[in-house]
Formats: sequence, C-alpha cells, structure tokens
Amino acid sequence: MKAAVLYSEKIKEYDLGHVLTGERYENFMRLFEDILGTNPDLEIIEPPYATDAELELVHTEEYIKRVGRYESKDPHDTPLSPGVVRAAKLLAGAGKLAGELIVSGRFDKAFVIGGGVQHATRDHERGFGIFSDVGLCAENLMRNHGIKRILILDTDAHASDGIYRIFSQDPRVLHISIHQDPHTLYPGKGFIDEIGEGDGEGYSVNIPLPPWTSEGAYEYVLRSIFVPLAEEFEPKLIMMIDGSDIHFTDRITQMGLTLEGIKMIGNIVRKTAEEVCEGKVIDFVGSGYSRDSMVVALGWLASIAGVTGIEIELQEPVPIPDELEKDLRLKETEKIIELAKGYLGKYWKCFVT
Repeated sequence: MKAAVLYSEKIKEYDLGHVLTGERYENFMRLFEDILGTNPDLEIIEPPYATDAELELVHTEEYIKRVGRYESKDPHDTPLSPGVVRAAKLLAGAGKLAGELIVSGRFDKAFVIGGGVQHATRDHERGFGIFSDVGLCAENLMRNHGIKRILILDTDAHASDGIYRIFSQDPRVLHISIHQDPHTLYPGKGFIDEIGEGDGEGYSVNIPLPPWTSEGAYEYVLRSIFVPLAEEFEPKLIMMIDGSDIHFTDRITQMGLTLEGIKMIGNIVRKTAEEVCEGKVIDFVGSGYSRDSMVVALGWLASIAGVTGIEIELQEPVPIPDELEKDLRLKETEKIIELAKGYLGKYWKCFVT
C-alpha cells in the first residue's frame, strides 16, 4: 500500500466564518504528523490550484467568472472572498491531482484533506461548497484518462445532492449516498426514489437513515447495498466522501457513529476495493463540525486508518452514550434497505430475489 496525502497549508483560507473554519486543517495535520508522520507508506504532496480551464471540465464558464467576482448566491452558508475562492481552487486542484496519481500507478490510495464538496452544482455554490473537487476528479478521469466506471460512495451525514445533479444522467458513475434523513437535515434532498435520470436511471442510490443511527446499522447498509453493487458494477476505482460529521458529537448533524465506526466504514471500503478495483481508493475527507476540534481531527484520522489498514489506537474524547451502543435504529434501517432494493431491483441483479 502506498498512499498520497494531498495537503497544503494554504487550505486554511477555506474559512467561511461560521462552523467551517481554517484551523481545522492545521489541527488535523498536527495530529497526523504526531501519529502517522513517520509512516513510509504515506507521502504528503502539495496540490496545485485548478485553472479556470480545468474547472470548466465540470463547471460552466459563466459560473466560474461569477465566483471570480465574489458574487455569492448563497452568502449565508457559502460567502465568497478572495481567500475562500483561492482555497476552493486549491481543493479542486487537489481532487484532480488525486485521480491522476492513482491512474499513474504511483499510488493506490489518495486522500484529499479538507475535500468532499457535495452540494455545489455545475453552476451554483451551495452548502459550504464552491467548486466540485469530486466532480472535477471524476470528469477528468473519464474524459482524459479513459476511465469508464467510477463508484462514488458518500457516507457524510448530508446527502450529496450536488454530485447527484452533476452525474444523475451518467451511467459511467455509480453514486451511492448514505446520509441522515433529509426530512431532518440539509439539503432536503436524497430520498430513496431519487435514483437518477435518463441513461443514468438506476445509477444513483440514496439511503436516508434516521437520526442517531449508529455503526451496526451503517455496517448493515454497507454490506447490503455498497458491497454487492460494487461487485456487480466493477468500478475501475472507488471515490469516497467522508469525515467526522457522522460522529455523535457533531453540532449540526444528529448521527451516532463513534471513531471506531468511522474506521469501520473505511475498512469495508478498503476490502471491497481490493476485490473489485485493485485497491484503488480516493478519499475526500473533510466534514465535521464538532465543538471539540479534536473529534474532527480524530475522525479524519480514523477514516485514513480504515482505508489504509494502518493500525492506530482511537480513544473517544467524550463518553459514548449508552443508547448508541444498543443500535436502536437497526430495525428501521433494515426496512429502509428493503424499500431501496425495491426501487433498484429493476437495474441490478444483486437485488433480485
């Protein structure tokens, strides 16, 4: 295993002045250097800024110019400023480079620190996101590097509605989003019946889970939905969006995972990638809004540990609530999975009983 960690201290300019602040990146890198800094299988690489021409792989020219004038249509959640726009281009450049490092054969894992823009569309900034690092990575691989099948798994607490809008008609991209019920959380999209459109119908999978779902239920979803779909779709690589906002201490979401639960997700993705795509994984690890900044950093580290298989000790900064250990949402989750299979059985043999 050889993994690239794409990080630049300049990413601290991605500071929106609310729950997403620039210090989160530096906090994480201090923890990373302390625990994994001497690991020879992990190489820190400074990413470049994406050019406007590169951004046009996924965004419209008009949108790129508007962002360049700092005219935000989402000023509350996603205010624009010179520093924020620079940092957004840096994340996009990191996403593009991550894909290229994987297809070059130099690495089989790549981590985009602070990445995972879920809500931005081809022509609109939304939900803390400006330029789609995930979208740019996928589009570049498909257009310029001959990649025919990409699986995008999003386990962030929020539904990845922007990625859905970008790829909902593209059967080369299988997009699976596992998230908190949109009735209870932004963006209010990501329901089971949102399965794609046109040629891409059946290639979008949304699994909305009730608040306080914990790791037993998440593992059930991954083994019931993600693993069989990955085996049938046979992607050339897996792109993953995750972070710490599914942790039970997060202040803007209400999910119930622990650090070990976050690591478990990474473990399943790693083992599945080893079976279907020679272990190739690009992990955009960037969510998390806990008041305890250490939780955010530890969650990112837990994901990296899971995806790489590196053994580290994870200690929760706060006690785990008893109700989470009882996995009270498992029965509800089983019903949701059966309903989802009903929508998807028309398109996938693995769901035909």
